[in-house]
Amino acid sequence: MDERMFGIRQLAQEARVSSKTIRYWETRGLLPPPRRTHTNYRLYTQTDLERVLFIRKAQGLGFTLKEIRQVFALARSRKAPCDAVIQWAREKVRALDQQIRMLQNLKGRLARHQRRWSTEKRPLHLGPNEICRCIASVPVPAVHTTHSLPSGKGGENDGSEEDREPVPRLRRVPGRGGL
Repeated sequence: MDERMFGIRQLAQEARVSSKTIRYWETRGLLPPPRRTHTNYRLYTQTDLERVLFIRKAQGLGFTLKEIRQVFALARSRKAPCDAVIQWAREKVRALDQQIRMLQNLKGRLARHQRRWSTEKRPLHLGPNEICRCIASVPVPAVHTTHSLPSGKGGENDGSEEDREPVPRLRRVPGRGGL
């Protein structure tokens, strides 16, 4: 029985990704080099389609292309990658929990400022060198560095600590970027 063959466009449509993504995954080692027609067009198999769908599922769970490549490498060595996948998932859940806490904190601070700004009288025109009185009224966030400045050297805390927390810098959750 002959195996069903796909051109790159057909494979992309079946898997709901772009042809460019398939070519990129090939260059990153996630897909094996495809067979070629006599006119050098790529030919893919049902196995290739299943692999592309697996990559999409793993990405949908937040796994990076590097992690997916490691899963494939473990599977090639006939070792079940499930323990590694479970560990990566555990780490991703912890990172997401931290980001959620940071976002909830930011949401609370922003909501407090928004409520305060809404009740304050706002001028119709700006004074010279003014940009936005709402934002200007917020204390400058404390800078958190590994080398904190001693008291009296620019490291003093002024204003309420609640409003001086740094704006959370969102880190990319592994697996959410790329193609």
